[in-house]
Parts: sequence; structure tokens; C-alpha cells
Amino acid sequence: MKIGIFTDAYNPVTSGVVTSINMLEQEMKKRGHEVYVFAPSKSTASPNENQNLYMLKSMPLLVARQYKNRLAAFYSRDVAKKIKDIGLDIVHTQSEFSLGLFGKIISRKFDVPFIHTYHTMWEDYIHYIIPIKGTRNIYPKRFARTISKNFVTKAECIITPSKKTEKYLKYKCKVKNKPIYVIPTGIDIKPFKKENFSEEEKNNLKESLGIKKDDKVILFLGRVAEEKSIDIIMNSMPTVFKSIPNAKFLLVGDGPSKTALEELSKKLNIQDNVIFTGKVPWTDVPKYYNLSDVFVNASVTETQGLTFIEAMAAGVPIVAKYAANLSEFINNTENGILVKHDADFPKSIIYVLNNDDVKQNLISNGYNTAKQYSAEEFGDKLELVYEEVIKNYKVKKQFTSKEDVEKNNKKLYKKITDSLLKLTRIKK
Repeated sequence: MKIGIFTDAYNPVTSGVVTSINMLEQEMKKRGHEVYVFAPSKSTASPNENQNLYMLKSMPLLVARQYKNRLAAFYSRDVAKKIKDIGLDIVHTQSEFSLGLFGKIISRKFDVPFIHTYHTMWEDYIHYIIPIKGTRNIYPKRFARTISKNFVTKAECIITPSKKTEKYLKYKCKVKNKPIYVIPTGIDIKPFKKENFSEEEKNNLKESLGIKKDDKVILFLGRVAEEKSIDIIMNSMPTVFKSIPNAKFLLVGDGPSKTALEELSKKLNIQDNVIFTGKVPWTDVPKYYNLSDVFVNASVTETQGLTFIEAMAAGVPIVAKYAANLSEFINNTENGILVKHDADFPKSIIYVLNNDDVKQNLISNGYNTAKQYSAEEFGDKLELVYEEVIKNYKVKKQFTSKEDVEKNNKKLYKKITDSLLKLTRIKK
């Protein structure tokens, strides 16, 4: 197969979307498929020789500049000519904006089926563009839902990373009569394993951060932004530090809320126990997980939550705010602690840190969960969807009546759904 991936987010940007795209590209190549990525200019200074990367002219996105996102032209005649020569079998869009629109145009222009992965519930991020709060905020949220609905109208199917996102599209965005398949992004758990890091290596990193060998490390890792609700965790820390004086709150990552959180730590008079690393190289991320004693997160806006699975793979117990997507793979008190009320965060963190048996049970069960989210299963499932969609795209052209088309679509949906379920059962 010749697979075209159209994305507004790509390397060197660090995000769950980029992680998913990198994994998709890698897994499809493993299976012998040709993968072509279409992304904004400056996505990389020098694509490697095994990579088919085409970059469209772009400019820096003015909102949330620290993430280095770019807005590309939604059409390029030169790139379109190259795509015609390539002869794509399928278009897989990964965003609803410039490159996503280009992918839709290419699909229509060259009569190629297109599918879409819906990664981001944009209404949770609208504050970056329209800083409106209160009851008036409903209007930009409705606008975000309309954009999402309109984009997928002509897609052969939609991929979502979680049931939460599937329900959002169906019931909030009112996406009707469109097949949606839930395929969580897999991860390569090998880099996160504890045996990769010696005690000396972890202690050296602790020392460089001003953390003592026997200190308890509470980790947040991810984008330091409003939607991550890190302030909830920060407000829990005075109680935690009072109970466990040698605890440290380690925040790994960067973002627009960093300065405000630094000020909050001073206001709470806990700045000596709070450490901000800023952005770290992705290759170092597994090491930060492995020097930690508990991973914390209060965000309820995630569409999947790859950092939770990474923490499980690294053998770090989780304390997190309850969210629909997390409840899909975290069973409370079994492989993580899900907190329903903000006021319960301190006692839950203290409970995990002070109880070795509880901690070891969460670690063991969490690691077993992480193994279920393999990169291989992710690749197998998407390959299956590609093959069935391409095959059906050719077949359905013979149908002339709307009833026959709908009947065919229902048959295809059942076939793909049953096949995906079998793949899941085989792995688990």
C-alpha cells in the first residue's frame, strides 16, 4: 500500500499526536508499505534517507508559540503533482486544519479514499484562541464542534484513540451515520523498562536536580498548560510535604502555565520542594519516569493519555483525576488510583508513598496493562482498516441506490469491528 499521512503536527514538536503519527509511520514501514508524510515546512531540517517527507510552506502559529506549531498552506500545486505520480492508495488525515484540508482536496482530486484520526477535542483548547470564560464560552465551543463535524463528513471512517472521543463525536459534535473505530495508540514499552537504568544513573540524575537519594519523587510529565490542571496537584502539595517532608514535586515539561505555577509554589511556600526541569529531550523521558515514586495528573481533557501508559511501562504507580478515557484502562485501586474529588489528592498520594504493598501491586498490574498497548497491535489494526476501506471503496462504486450503499456500509462496519475485536483478543 501507498499511504499518505497529512498532518499539521510533526517532528520536532513533542505531543501525543506526533507520537501517534511516528508510531503509525514506523509500524506501516515494518509491514512493507510505502509511507508518505505531508507536513508543514521546518518539520525537520534534514529528513532521513528512508523517509518520504513532503513539506508545504508554512508560518509560525501565533497562538501557543512555545509549542512551535506551524500553519501551512492548504494547497501546493507542486506537491499535488508529486502525489499524482506517487499514486496514493489511501489518504489518512491527522488534523482538521491546513494539511488536513489538503488531504481532503487530494482525496477528491485523485479519487482516493480518505480516513481521519480525530486526536483533539478542540473545545478544551479554545482558550488559546478565544480567551472567553463563563457562559459566553459555549459559542466558541459550539464552533469547534461544528468544525469537527464538517471535516469528517466525506471520510470513509474515523479513528479515535478512546471511547471518550468516540462518544464526543457522536453526541457532542452530532456526527451521524459515520463508522468510528476506537484504536488506541500503542507504545514501545522497551525504552521505559526499569532494567534499562542503574541505581547509579538514577541517583546521578537526582543529584543534578537537587534531589537526595532517599527523597520521594512525585512526578508530573507533560505539557505545562491550563488544560492539564496542574494547579490542583500543586495545591495538594503542602499537605503531602507536611506528612512526608522528604518528598519532592518534579515537573518535567514546558508550557504557558510554568510561570504561574512557579508563583503558586512561592505563594504556598513550597518552592524548596518543587522542581521545574523545563523541556527535556524525549530520549531522556524514560529516565525521569524511572527515578519517580508516583506519577500524578489532574487533567480531564486527554483523548487517550499516553503518559499514563508510559508511567505504567516504567513501573511507576499512578494517582490521577477520574476521567472517562482513563477509566477505559485504569481500574481504581487495581492498576492506579483514580481520584474523583480534588480534596482527595493529598491523601491518595500519601497513601501510595507510605504503603509498599499497595505501591508494588499498582506497579505490577500497571505493567501488565501497559503491555496490552503494544505498537504491534496498533499497526495491525490500522493496516486492517486501510485494507478493508481501500477494497470497499472500489466495490461500492457499483452500487447505484442509496439503500444498497447503506447496506454495504453496515456490512463493512460489522466486518471491521469484528476483526478489530479478534485482534484485541489475540493480544490480550
